[in-house]
Amino acid sequence: MNKLSKKLAAVGVCVCMAATTLTGCGAKADTTVATLDGENVEYGVASFMVRYSQASMQSMYGSYMGTDYWQNYGEQTKTSTMDSLQQMLILEKHMDEYNVTVSDEEKEAISAAAKEFMETNEKSVTKALAVTEETVNRVLTLYTIQNKMSEAIVVDVDTEVSDEEAAQKTIKYGFFSTADSKDADGNTAALTDDEKTAIKEQAQQVLDALKAGDDLSTALTAVDKEKTVSEASYGTDNGDLPDEVKEAADKLEDGEYTDSVIETDTGYYVVQMVSTFDKEATESRKETIVSQRKSDKFDEVYEAWKKEVTFTIDDKVLAKLTFIDIYEVKTTEAETEAETSAETSAETSSETSAETSTETSSETSAEVTEAGTEATTE
Repeated sequence: MNKLSKKLAAVGVCVCMAATTLTGCGAKADTTVATLDGENVEYGVASFMVRYSQASMQSMYGSYMGTDYWQNYGEQTKTSTMDSLQQMLILEKHMDEYNVTVSDEEKEAISAAAKEFMETNEKSVTKALAVTEETVNRVLTLYTIQNKMSEAIVVDVDTEVSDEEAAQKTIKYGFFSTADSKDADGNTAALTDDEKTAIKEQAQQVLDALKAGDDLSTALTAVDKEKTVSEASYGTDNGDLPDEVKEAADKLEDGEYTDSVIETDTGYYVVQMVSTFDKEATESRKETIVSQRKSDKFDEVYEAWKKEVTFTIDDKVLAKLTFIDIYEVKTTEAETEAETSAETSAETSSETSAETSTETSSETSAEVTEAGTEATTE
């Protein structure tokens, strides 16, 4: 389940798309691009999904992509889209097993969104996309089913996670890398033993400063102005820290630092324990564990269903879906006006609120009792 599916299936969604050029060299909307157990999948469905994904990415990250991005990565987009389409079609076949339906209200909202899409976008665009109102309706319906099935499949997953299972420790550390260096020509060279020794001596200077009473940030800056303090949380089954660091940190209490510099394959560490039980990090880990349980459950069910069907793609038809045209989501005039109105409203509200708050505070501050202060704080 992803953010794109929720955005597409939202009530009243209206997407206006634009393209730099319109070659119109794709297949017709009702051309069969794939089959699932003999049932045809229309080219227009795949085209709409790919183009919406392309347009969304282009609108958000277009300035970073470069001119050749879609020529290089367009095929990956098609592959991932066809995988997603296969999943949605398989989930649709098993709706009855989970009592999942698309309500009349949802159908009406989807129909309205599909109609609005066709009315908002120019005919030249919808033609190039190879979509019809029925195509858009079908895609929105599939995304709705995917969302509902994803939730239904994992509804019984255990969401209880104990503190012991999720417990996280948090450390601060300074890291001194001994990774290979590169010269001006880009040639890689390993550090010499003398260079590594010099780096370890820097780490030892930091540790000595900690023992003398300095804080880690000050000690690091004194050795190298570019050095900064890093922080990381870890548990018994997670975290990216080297085992040597975890083992040394596990011997520490809150506020303590290691007696010696920790040596690893990648460099030297000076470590200080922040918390032997970080409550916030532990709660975050609990959410991750539950999320993973749901993901594992969904994958278990879906992969079993996937083995039972035959999904075949017509590569020749799919090849007609090229990336010569660059699509993007275009902001409509109504949306621009709405955004401007929202910004103006927010500014006015903020100013009014600030003025009212200041006046009220001035009038009542002298009357606030100790009990009132405590209540306000709470």
